[in-house]
Amino acid sequence: MMSALEQEIIEKFHRLEPAAKQRVLETLSLDVQISFDYAGWWLKADALQASIRSRLGDQASVGALSLLDELREEES
Repeated sequence: MMSALEQEIIEKFHRLEPAAKQRVLETLSLDVQISFDYAGWWLKADALQASIRSRLGDQASVGALSLLDELREEES
């Protein structure tokens, strides 16, 4: 079932001239193609966490400032 917003967008799309419809479709197509890889991001985050833990040791609690320092070193 479509939301009210989806229905409104479709109704307004139908009112556009053909050239404008084409531009809108191209823009939407590009927007849909760009997606974020959450699974890959989590894998990288887990790997970074493991790397930090291996350097700092398995301390029960690592302070936020220590983690920030490690991340800064990782970036440089």
